[in-house]
Amino acid sequence: MLMRMVALLLALLVVGLLVARQMGGGAPAQVKQPEAISDVAVPAMPAVPTKPQDLPEFERQVEGYVSDLAAERVKQMEQAESGK
Repeated sequence: MLMRMVALLLALLVVGLLVARQMGGGAPAQVKQPEAISDVAVPAMPAVPTKPQDLPEFERQVEGYVSDLAAERVKQMEQAESGK
């Protein structure tokens, strides 16, 4: 009986500490702003089709969009690695 009471009190203590931390038991986290904003232009997303017969064209457009974004990301990573 005594062990159950001790275990219950310890569990309540842990829960109380977690709740206190969540409720603002410390200073709020500071958000860092990026040092520089990339000037990379992101291609516009293709318009969503409204007719079923337009789906194959939309699929090709989305595939092109995704590959363009992937190529741009690879280019950015290469530039970042060469800048080190």
